[in-house]
Amino acid sequence: MRIIKHKLVWIDVQNPTKKDVEYIRDQHKFHPIILDELLHTSARSRVEPYNNYLFLTYHLPMYDKNSKSSRRAEVDFLITKDKVITVHYEDLEPLNNFWRRLNNDPHFKERTLSDTTGRIVYHLIEEILAFSQRQLRHIEENVTGLSKELFQKKEAQLLQRISYLKRDILDYSIISKPQGIILESLKEVGGKFWSSDIKIYLSDLVGDHLKVMQHLDNFKETVDALEQTNSQLLNAKTNAVMQRFTVLAFLTFPLVLITSIFNIGFVDKLVADNLSIFSGSFIFVLIVTIALLLFFRKKGWI
Repeated sequence: MRIIKHKLVWIDVQNPTKKDVEYIRDQHKFHPIILDELLHTSARSRVEPYNNYLFLTYHLPMYDKNSKSSRRAEVDFLITKDKVITVHYEDLEPLNNFWRRLNNDPHFKERTLSDTTGRIVYHLIEEILAFSQRQLRHIEENVTGLSKELFQKKEAQLLQRISYLKRDILDYSIISKPQGIILESLKEVGGKFWSSDIKIYLSDLVGDHLKVMQHLDNFKETVDALEQTNSQLLNAKTNAVMQRFTVLAFLTFPLVLITSIFNIGFVDKLVADNLSIFSGSFIFVLIVTIALLLFFRKKGWI
């Protein structure tokens, strides 16, 4: 647990224990059900106004290198008129950045912890959205890498990478998209809890979230286009292979035909009595095969 006090107070709790929850209970008369929820993560994001405090659950995407996809992280906010309590269940970069800014920038600390707790919430979520924006970098890097390798005859390998990237974008969207609704709700609820003046700051958060989602939509469209192009290249390569096999099968047809004829009884006896027939037939098949080969090469089929 870490605490920064000025005119207002920010309390940050990571991996809360029952002792931590008891300390939070002493800070304010929070509902027992909410206090119990702080001991584990929540399934959904929400904003709930109570008589003299707000409860906010916010989810943010975190990239997991092992699964090559984004997973959900959570920050819970307990907001009163003079305190903001954040609870999270792992070490989070945006909260660490906010902590450092308060400790290293006296002007920022004065501006953030002197007016209203709405300012604290605004700067915290702003830091989270900036982090979410940075989390898009690995998607951007993967998209750029796929674009560069698209025409290097690696269609089969790219197919797997595109699938991983599409799953990552989908997981990121599933986590982040509902937060837009939460921020809209916070803008309305916050205007009543603090004052209408705070709405301009909360509207700014809605705009920042929209920018993140627009970037994600652009990446999704780009990956869809890359997947379509890669599939076309793979189909073209498959068709070329099938064409070559068809041509080879056609080239061997005269030989198969002559062999089948020679298997007939009276023809076999005739060839046995006269080897010149066999030689002539062999030369004929050879000439036809060479002629077909030259014809196919002239047409560019092989």
